[in-house]
Amino acid sequence: MTQGPPQASSSARATPVVVAAIIAALAAAPVAAQESVISTPHNLSVTGPGDVRALNESEVCKFCHIPHNAVVPQPLWGHALSKVQYATPQVRRDTEDPTSAPQPDGASRLCLSCHDGSVALGDIGQSAKPIAMAGTQRLDARNRGFLGTDLSGSHPVSFRVPDGDAATDGAVRDIGLKPLGVVKSDSDVKLDGQDRMQCTTCHDPHSDRYYEEGRVPRFWVKPSLEEVCLTCHELR
Repeated sequence: MTQGPPQASSSARATPVVVAAIIAALAAAPVAAQESVISTPHNLSVTGPGDVRALNESEVCKFCHIPHNAVVPQPLWGHALSKVQYATPQVRRDTEDPTSAPQPDGASRLCLSCHDGSVALGDIGQSAKPIAMAGTQRLDARNRGFLGTDLSGSHPVSFRVPDGDAATDGAVRDIGLKPLGVVKSDSDVKLDGQDRMQCTTCHDPHSDRYYEEGRVPRFWVKPSLEEVCLTCHELR
């Protein structure tokens, strides 16, 4: 009597279904966890959830990025840049005389091209005509997210983070800076390629998953305010 090929058990036959379900769940999980930019106020297209959004433009990424002829090649930045001079905060190390923080550069200048209010939200760098917006054409003091050009009351940006500042008897501050290696080891709080702190060190422009009114700022990279601050700083 000739035997046919062995028959798979019911559990074995179910395996492809189970694997498919697991793959689908894993594929869906990052989307839910990261909360796509589409559902955040940075979606300025006509489908955006905020009061400020385009009248007709349906492309979500277009307000910041462009595939060709970018204003800034990395990261294919397409929005017109501000041409203003900012008032920056005073910074110092221990007993040194305070100096003005540098002018914003890198990713911080890209963020400010919308948030300082000097450039229209729909002003795409290579476009002759700005995208028409509902709510406002450019941010001002009436809008959340407006920073203006006076940044003197904000955390400094675009400065190169030093390699810690060891506590000494002459230290004049009660908060210090951790060693640079410790700061750079964090996977969420990221310095730029030149070890400079930028807006994107503390904020992820594509994900607003941790936001809580009155507790956690918009587009924050960790679940709490303290977790981000204590990545770089230590209490003394």
